[in-house]
Formats: sequence, C-alpha cells, structure tokens
Amino acid sequence: MSATEQAAQEAAAIGQAMGRNAEDIADRSKQAGAEAIAGAARTAEALGDSVARESPAIADYVRGAGQKIDRLATDLREKKVGDLLNSAAEFGRSQPVVLLAGAALVGFALSRLIKAGAAQPARSSTDDSGTFGDSQR
Repeated sequence: MSATEQAAQEAAAIGQAMGRNAEDIADRSKQAGAEAIAGAARTAEALGDSVARESPAIADYVRGAGQKIDRLATDLREKKVGDLLNSAAEFGRSQPVVLLAGAALVGFALSRLIKAGAAQPARSSTDDSGTFGDSQR
C-alpha cells in the first residue's frame, strides 16, 4: 500500500469518526431541545387549566397550542437530524410568513429571557468572615 493510499484511508477514518461525533452532539442537542419544548407544552397545558374558569375559549386555544407543541417535541425525539432539517426547509418554503413570525416570536422570547437574566443582581461569594477572597494582607 502506498503512502498516498494509507493517508487517504486514515483521512477517511478520521472523517467518519468526526461525522459520528458531530451526529452524537447533534442528537444530544436534539434531545435537550425536545425536553425544553415538552416543558413549554406542559406550561401551556397548565396555563390553559388556570384560565379555564374565566375564559374557556382561550383555555381551549392554549391547550390546543400545547398539544401541537407536544407533538413537535415527540417529532424531535423520534426523527433524525437530517430529516428535521429537511422538514424545516420544506415548511419554510411552503409557509414563509409563518416561519418569519415564529422566528420573531422566538427572538422576542429569547430577548426577554436575556433581559430577565441581566436584571438579576450578581451573586458574589464571601467566606465566613464576610470578606471577599483571600484575607491575607
């Protein structure tokens, strides 16, 4: 076997290993995303229950949205990353306005989360004497 062939085989093996690692990372991220989305579905269900007495129509709407969100989480858990990307691209081509509105909504929600996190006072660590860090002078 020539040095060129050996290098090509080693490069192919490295590429396959990197591809598997990337797929593993994407799968873990996908699972974490599915859990976060499922949490949003549970929140929508709880919100629907809390407003059911005062506004039954709104409660039904929120519960329906929660069920759709839960189906999204299930799809996310069950489908491969490539299939999800293809589905998203297809949806974007067929419903561009909905896709843009959803992106704007997600951006708004993320900005609110970031602002809420920035508004939290920074916590500092103190030792038992109430002083910061080393008390050597």
